[in-house]
Amino acid sequence: MESPALSAVLFAALIVGWPAADFAQVAQSGGPEAITPTEISAELGGCSALITVTGADAKPIYNAKVSTRIRYGMFGAKKLDLEVYTSASGQVKIVGLPESPKRPVTFQVSKGEKFETLEFKPEARCRAVYDVRLK
Repeated sequence: MESPALSAVLFAALIVGWPAADFAQVAQSGGPEAITPTEISAELGGCSALITVTGADAKPIYNAKVSTRIRYGMFGAKKLDLEVYTSASGQVKIVGLPESPKRPVTFQVSKGEKFETLEFKPEARCRAVYDVRLK
């Protein structure tokens, strides 16, 4: 007959080992698509931008910085600065972007000495997708 202490130890080992098993399965699935992008919200509208950052070798870049300043309000007097870093899949999703910004919204993507600028145009595409290759 099993003792309650042994059952508790086995249960605890199962709980502690579970996340590691899931992580190993995601890592073995083979693709960055299994890892969700880092997400941040501007809470200013219904538009969004999904940015994928890769290097010259076409591999995703982890921890690349994506920053922007959004001007809103009467005469664009208010401003919101956002800064976020890419996930292991090299992706960032910025949601809640305004449908009609007061001034152009630009994203600065950088990693080390490498730098790229993107312009977000919600009138052309409210749910924009960008692929950035830092060389």
